[in-house]
Amino acid sequence: MDNLPFWILTVAYTGHILEEYVFDWRKWAQETSGLKLEWTEFFIANFAVIVLGIACSVVGFDCPVFSYLFVGLAATNAIFAHICTTIVKRRFSPGLITSIFLFIPICTWAYIVAGEKGILTFPFILITLGGGLLIMLFPIFLQFIKNKTNLIEKKNINDL
Repeated sequence: MDNLPFWILTVAYTGHILEEYVFDWRKWAQETSGLKLEWTEFFIANFAVIVLGIACSVVGFDCPVFSYLFVGLAATNAIFAHICTTIVKRRFSPGLITSIFLFIPICTWAYIVAGEKGILTFPFILITLGGGLLIMLFPIFLQFIKNKTNLIEKKNINDL
C-alpha cells in the first residue's frame, strides 16, 4: 500500500493522455509552439511516461528520489504545460482538466505521504520537481532538434 500514490498517478496519467488525444493536443501544441508534431511521437513519448510510472510504482519508497521524479513530472506538466499555458495563451490546453482534478491533488497527496515518511525536505522537492521538469522538457528538446535539422536539410535541398 505504500506505493499506492505512484500507482494511482500512473493510472491518472493514462486518463491525462486520453484527454490530450480526445481534445487534439497535437493541433493545439503545433499552433502554440510552431513545432511540427506527429501522433506517433506523441504515443511513443507517452508510452515512455507510462513505463516510467510503472517503474516508479514498483520501486516506490525503496528509492523515493527516483519514484518521486514521476510525481515531479506530473506536477510540472500540470503547472507549466497546462495551467500556466492556459493562463498565458488564454486558450484551453488539452490536458488541463486532468491536470487540475487529478495531477494536482494526487501529487499533493504523494508529497504529504513523503512528509509523513520524513523524507520531504526542500532539496528533495527541488530534485524531484527539477528532475520531473527535465523529463518533461526532454521530448520538447528533441522536437526542436528534429525541426531544426529538417529546416537545415530543406534549405540544403533548395540550394541544389
